[in-house]
Amino acid sequence: MTGWFITSGYFRNESVEYTESAFRLAFQKYGVGFEAYKSNELQFYLDGGEVKLLQNYEKPDFAIFWDKDVVLAGALEKWGVKVFNNSRAIELCDDKVKTLSFLAECGINMPKTVFAPLVFGNREESDEKFLTGLMQILSFPIVVKEASGSFGWQVYLAKDKAELLSLRQKLVHQPHLYQQFVEESAGKDARIIVIGGKAVASIVRQNDKDFRANVELGAKVSYRKAEQSFFAMAEKVCKLLDLDYAGIDLLFGKDGPLLCEVNSNAYFKGFESCCGIKVAEIYLDFALSKL
Repeated sequence: MTGWFITSGYFRNESVEYTESAFRLAFQKYGVGFEAYKSNELQFYLDGGEVKLLQNYEKPDFAIFWDKDVVLAGALEKWGVKVFNNSRAIELCDDKVKTLSFLAECGINMPKTVFAPLVFGNREESDEKFLTGLMQILSFPIVVKEASGSFGWQVYLAKDKAELLSLRQKLVHQPHLYQQFVEESAGKDARIIVIGGKAVASIVRQNDKDFRANVELGAKVSYRKAEQSFFAMAEKVCKLLDLDYAGIDLLFGKDGPLLCEVNSNAYFKGFESCCGIKVAEIYLDFALSKL
């Protein structure tokens, strides 16, 4: 049996290297052939209604997909490969607007949210009506998030109307959203890894210098078993989105957990250093059970 491990061909850092190495070791432990590819090493095309691969690679039994290229994941599936996570799940959870829209009527508590309206790229319309309504719904500070992004790099905080206007002008032609800032959870969240529908463990990320709790932005991680309500929400989110694997980020609201973000390819170096578990082994064991 052979499996592929696929990462982006356009992004590489220590977290990616660690994750690939962890899966290489897990595959070896389970006696499964391991082949690692970057997304730009796989060129699929359509020919007469059939999906074909330009490279002469032997088709794997399955693929662990650690990228956000939904089209590539879908091409693998159409080629006949079982992909973890599946392309539809990746599409839903790696676009923050789609994630929250999908979960809006599913009983998942989340911060008050406003989605940015569609503005065509060749138009220069006045945004006064939208901004006036937005400020009636949300109070400052307001969290602004691009629909796609990683490591907290595309998340901003508008402290007043001037900063809000500046961010709106910057993002007006791309999908994004606005959320109420959760003061109780400033710079702090719970990251829960869910595999095969079961919460494996949780950590707390704390950043004393930034409102974002990302490790890449300076947050410190510590092991802390989450309350059952946190585990229950994380598991429910993964079930609704049909995720085999995810890192669910939850905020500490006054009345319980609030959904912050869903990560279909959550890196786990810091997670493993706190919890002492082997994420890649647990995930691979689950994937093999489904083949």
